[in-house]
Amino acid sequence: MIFAKHSQLFGPRRSDLSTGMRQRHSQSAGKALEIIQQTLVAEGHSQTNPRRQVLEVFLENDKPLTPTAVHKRLAGHGINLASVYRAIELFCRVRVLAEVDHVQEGRRYELSDEYRGHHHHLICGGCGKTEDFEDCEMEDLEKLIQRRFHFKVTRHDLRFIGLCRSCQS
Repeated sequence: MIFAKHSQLFGPRRSDLSTGMRQRHSQSAGKALEIIQQTLVAEGHSQTNPRRQVLEVFLENDKPLTPTAVHKRLAGHGINLASVYRAIELFCRVRVLAEVDHVQEGRRYELSDEYRGHHHHLICGGCGKTEDFEDCEMEDLEKLIQRRFHFKVTRHDLRFIGLCRSCQS
């Protein structure tokens, strides 16, 4: 598979970009779209307009989205909800998207670490708000697991579930 790190595709995160830098970020998103489409073709899948549009929604959003939220963002594009679900399912199978969590509105997805950079999540159990954090001090724990259990860790997923500042009030 063709995978590229977040920094190769995008440089700084969108939240760190000034207005003048957003145009370059948009060009990088186009590069990411090309690489992901090459991945789909390499895996034997065709490039369809609904898949491209669903993927663009994820490339334009930093937060996890439900299929319904993606469908709402595509209103007026002639893409039905079933097509959104099929596209998300395919993107998960080829590791372009990853399931983040399951909230009352449904499962939420985002670009996988291979395309957006390794990170973890803080998930509010009250309102469902999700925050990313990039500090990952798991290397020592992975080495301990490998030594103690003779288990080679190939990736990990870490989520903290609690209450955000607003929900604590």
